[in-house]
Amino acid sequence: MADRTRAGDAITLTGLKVYGYHGVFDFERREGQDFIVDVTLHTDTRAAAASDALVDTADYGTLAEDIAAIIAGEPLNLIETLAERIADHCLTVADSATVTVHKPAAPVPVAFDDVSVTITRPAPETPAGSLPAPEAGDTRAESTGLQAVLGLGANLGQPLEALRATVTALDTHPDISVEACSTAFATKPVGGIDQPDFTNAVAIVTTELSPLQLLGVCQGIELAHGRTRETRWGPRTLDIDLIRCTRTGSLDDAAAEITCETGQLVLPHPRAAERAFVLAPWAQLRPDATVATASGTVPLSTALTRADDGGGLRDTGEAIGL
Repeated sequence: MADRTRAGDAITLTGLKVYGYHGVFDFERREGQDFIVDVTLHTDTRAAAASDALVDTADYGTLAEDIAAIIAGEPLNLIETLAERIADHCLTVADSATVTVHKPAAPVPVAFDDVSVTITRPAPETPAGSLPAPEAGDTRAESTGLQAVLGLGANLGQPLEALRATVTALDTHPDISVEACSTAFATKPVGGIDQPDFTNAVAIVTTELSPLQLLGVCQGIELAHGRTRETRWGPRTLDIDLIRCTRTGSLDDAAAEITCETGQLVLPHPRAAERAFVLAPWAQLRPDATVATASGTVPLSTALTRADDGGGLRDTGEAIGL
């Protein structure tokens, strides 16, 4: 592999501030705090300069969304671990990466301005003629394209407009194309929390991203709409769930689902077959699709008749996109 770092080029992203729940104390895991990240990607930018094409460089917009998803995702004890995970992701688009994670609100009993950790990591050497083994949920090394079912929901602010903006954001991403969108469904909330009704829909997309990368994009869109993860089943400005991912052309077949179980993502979605607010808009788009349930694989229409929340669902007929 050619040494692309000889050019001495660097792409720098500084001051990325995201709310997360990392720390060794219970109150840090419960209440959360701001984390600030600086990243420098060491890579040769000459090909991008010559072609003037985004495909030949690191897309720092997408990278920022991915890093934000890591920070907002699985709680960790140490910022050292958080920095390592961010660096690992950066090395998918760079030859080496320097990552600084700041924790300005760390529980330190004396006056201070900031605490941070900085690491520099090189990309692992790849033997000639081989490809690195993909991480769990990462299908880039073998995929020629994926299809995914995304569940969309919101019940704060202007939910319908939030869902429409989500479809637009997904479709403008360079590696995602929105194929179809259901109409919006009004849904009674579940979980026993007093809150406004939800507006739900389903979108079907094709993408060259891996499931984990797609999740990162979705979480970045959620963050842009002010999403926080403080109360399970609680009110939210926007929720985007990955329901199913398959190779292109097998989206309706439950047996063809890509499976993934990490701290960040579980595929297929473990509760999709029980949720009328997912099944009804999904069946509107793909009436022949099947879904795995505890009693076996069944058509979406069958799963919908068994869903406990079906009585609180109403198709509004409002379009959310396409």
